[in-house]
Amino acid sequence: MTEKQKGPMTLSRFDKLASNRQRLLLVGVFGFIVVLFVFPLIASGFWMRTLTLLFLLAAMAQGWNFIGGYTGYAAFGNVAFFGIGAYGTALSMLRLHFPFLPALLVGGAAAMAFAVVIGLPVLRLKGHYFAIATVALATALGEVADFWTDFTGGAAGLTLPFFRPISLSNYFFYYLALLLVLLGLGLTYLIMNRKLGYSWVAIREDEDAAKMMGINTTWAKVVAFALSALMAGLAGGIYAYWNTFVLAEEVFKIEYTLQMILATVLGGPGTIFGPFIGAFMYYILITLLVFFLPVGQLHETILGTIIILVMVFTPQGIMDFLSGRKKLTLSSLLENIRMHRV
Repeated sequence: MTEKQKGPMTLSRFDKLASNRQRLLLVGVFGFIVVLFVFPLIASGFWMRTLTLLFLLAAMAQGWNFIGGYTGYAAFGNVAFFGIGAYGTALSMLRLHFPFLPALLVGGAAAMAFAVVIGLPVLRLKGHYFAIATVALATALGEVADFWTDFTGGAAGLTLPFFRPISLSNYFFYYLALLLVLLGLGLTYLIMNRKLGYSWVAIREDEDAAKMMGINTTWAKVVAFALSALMAGLAGGIYAYWNTFVLAEEVFKIEYTLQMILATVLGGPGTIFGPFIGAFMYYILITLLVFFLPVGQLHETILGTIIILVMVFTPQGIMDFLSGRKKLTLSSLLENIRMHRV
């Protein structure tokens, strides 16, 4: 058999293995989701609260994946939408006396509307100019919320009523956050199999070429920004009621944006399950390191080292290997470094 004959057979075999691995990954993720639904039956309150925070991070990462992973715009200010969602939900409950779920929708819609208004001018910027503009926007909103005492409560913050009955609050917020993650997964799957998803990928690869192909890049980018804001805003609203307190310095922390970016990059930007898996990787690492290294800041050093190694050897995230696109070998890891000029 000649080399020309061997090549297609080898490629076909690898494609078949990759396809089987993707099916196993799909089954594994859905099986894991089923486990998460029954987990509260055997878990302590601590682990339920930990997983609730993890779900909120995963939802925010899924939102960031729309604008950063698929569209290729490095948004560093998505915490602004988290804060808007938190304040929108809190103010709807306190000022308008809305029940929580309608107030949550108001908070998400407010974040989404703000993203559309701001996105039209800001998304004309590219690269580091866009990144700096989004960071400045988030910082400015935090300052406004901190000093607008009559509306936001200023430094005193806003206090929300407790969820009733209190004994069921952990279950309520756990399942609500989990449903938000499932919404993100479903939304990502639907969009990436539609024209809008293909438009995002085209913009990421070459925006000028996408325009020449007839894609309305402005509309596509604004929709990605708005959906990113929606996910962050809903997560912020859930966090606000769960925490029963909203304070500007708490809900406009830039580190929240960094966490959602890290989760997406670790799992795999521009993939359906990447942000979900990356959030678990990030949060489980944080939790374990804090457990075993409670003194000092050594756990942050170790976490940073792990993240650097993952980003150096797998620039496209762990999904590159879980999905079967690449084999987990030393040669493939070194090839990643060469391809991405790390």
